[in-house]
Amino acid sequence: MLGWLSNKTTPLSHIVQTFNQHALPPGSVLARDCPFLVIDLELTGLNAKQDHIVSLGWVPVRQYEIVLSEARHYLVHSPVSVGQSAIFHGLHDKDFDEALDLAEVLTELMQRYAGYIFVAHHCQLDCRFLEVASQRIFGKAAKFSFIDTLNIELYRLQKQGIVMKKDALRLPQCLSRHKLPQSSQHHALADAYSCALLLLSQLKHSHAEITLADLQLQSR
Repeated sequence: MLGWLSNKTTPLSHIVQTFNQHALPPGSVLARDCPFLVIDLELTGLNAKQDHIVSLGWVPVRQYEIVLSEARHYLVHSPVSVGQSAIFHGLHDKDFDEALDLAEVLTELMQRYAGYIFVAHHCQLDCRFLEVASQRIFGKAAKFSFIDTLNIELYRLQKQGIVMKKDALRLPQCLSRHKLPQSSQHHALADAYSCALLLLSQLKHSHAEITLADLQLQSR
């Protein structure tokens, strides 16, 4: 799996160490000045210790703009069959002939986006899988700093006194509430892009001087 790194002289753990040591924006920074990386994963299951990442999609957001030129979508080799998870993400074993090793994808992710605040919808799952994968591959867990558009939406609705309905916080329902376009669900890049649109809409409906610390508080 790590053959592509066999000629590297830098220890694998150094990739994670450098990522972890990179300074993050302070909480006082205005959200508009904070670099975000919106990410989505497709998985073989929901247990980070037993299941595997089969695709990743990400889009950077800088100065409240989605940087489409840096958007990426990768299929990832899995050591096991995707099995019944194909029902959800639509990927089958035959689709992975040109997939990449997860080590290669995570290396690009951590080298290019150290110092970014990561964003996901229901981020606990994505964060856990990334931490476990980095520990497994590099021998050291990467420390990702996430904000969660699901929790931000919950905070926003509760502040408005809106009673929650079933599934009201799923990404499609949030997009509809914000009058944003729907896209194919369970495609990592499409979901990352949709999540980025949701984040920008949430920021638009917040006060102009909202800070990273404000977002982190709303994400809890």
